[in-house]
Amino acid sequence: MSATQAWGRYVDVLPAQQQQLIAKQPICWLPWATLESRGSHLPHGVAGYIAEAVAEGAARRVGGVLYPLLWWDSNDNVELFRQVVAARLAVVAAQGFQAAIVIGLPATTMIDLALIETAEEAWSHHHLLTLAISPLELVDETMQDHGALWETSLLLAMHPELVDLSQLASDDGRNVRDVASPSLGNHALTLAIERLAKAVQDVYARRNVAAITALYQQRRARYDRSAL
Repeated sequence: MSATQAWGRYVDVLPAQQQQLIAKQPICWLPWATLESRGSHLPHGVAGYIAEAVAEGAARRVGGVLYPLLWWDSNDNVELFRQVVAARLAVVAAQGFQAAIVIGLPATTMIDLALIETAEEAWSHHHLLTLAISPLELVDETMQDHGALWETSLLLAMHPELVDLSQLASDDGRNVRDVASPSLGNHALTLAIERLAKAVQDVYARRNVAAITALYQQRRARYDRSAL
């Protein structure tokens, strides 16, 4: 796999160019994010910046079409968001895509379970191989730390001008102010992109529905244990 494959942003390509990209690599990348505060030192859109950066990085390595970031307001109904994602998946399946990567940071268990259900329905209804995954899931889920060390470092690496560490108390208990850094963020971003790209390539090449199903079963089991 070369470092860069044929890819493009949906908003930038002509219809004919999109069909060429689909013919070469029929994979679409669908980043999404919740509009919410993840810390007084970070902008409301930090989850979107992370999801989009990982999706774009993987798309550059694997190929396909990167769709615009889809925002979900945490005050909205989860079922409404599920319907929006389901409709998007139906559209991309009709356009000729064979795989869809739905990538974002679930704000709640309910929304993650809804996305898993929607992904499974996309396979059964449209034969669209759909991987619903969070940006750092294949590295270490604890790095998705709701505005603590890793998420702060990621944004310091991508958009340092949007981070204001002075908003944090020096004794915030998480050592974010003293330890977070662009180098940590770049390291995490590189790992996340590399592992997602490899996983998508492997799953798509083998049409490995079983691997995706196993991932979803693990997440459901984790939620069941936490509910006990």
